[in-house]
Amino acid sequence: MKLAAITYVHGQGEAVDQLLREIAEDLKASGLKLGGAIQWNRPSQSHSRCDMELEDLASGQRIDASDKARAANSCRLDAWALEDAAGLVAASIAPGVDFVIVNRFGKQEASGQGFRATIEAAIANDLPVLTSLNVAHQAAFDAFTGGEAGLLAADREAVRAWCRSALAQDN
Repeated sequence: MKLAAITYVHGQGEAVDQLLREIAEDLKASGLKLGGAIQWNRPSQSHSRCDMELEDLASGQRIDASDKARAANSCRLDAWALEDAAGLVAASIAPGVDFVIVNRFGKQEASGQGFRATIEAAIANDLPVLTSLNVAHQAAFDAFTGGEAGLLAADREAVRAWCRSALAQDN
């Protein structure tokens, strides 16, 4: 299984989002065709902590995934927008894609929703998949992967090395 997750604890999510964006940029610059989604956070115009966008890596389309109706201290994810983004991204897992990045294996994925089907489709197509994982969801992730996925530190060189290794398995 060519699946790895960058692990982090509460409060480190935005740094991991940045790392995934950098890795996506590196892979694109090397000529690879990407599928999946990365997350962009921007200061909020509403009362939530920040506004969140998910970018489909195949098309570049961004979907606002912020739940503007929730209070500032609660979860700010709009589950319906996440499902829309997941559907768009799942449709891009097709021949010609070289690598898949999924911004999170989180609460939605742990419950069988969100990007879980995208991850499954990529694995079924023997594509390398990189995601991030808050350790709070590690038991669900391990159950989903049978404990066969790699766990990576939030270190750019370690993540790049895993990407090179996963891509080399195709040759």
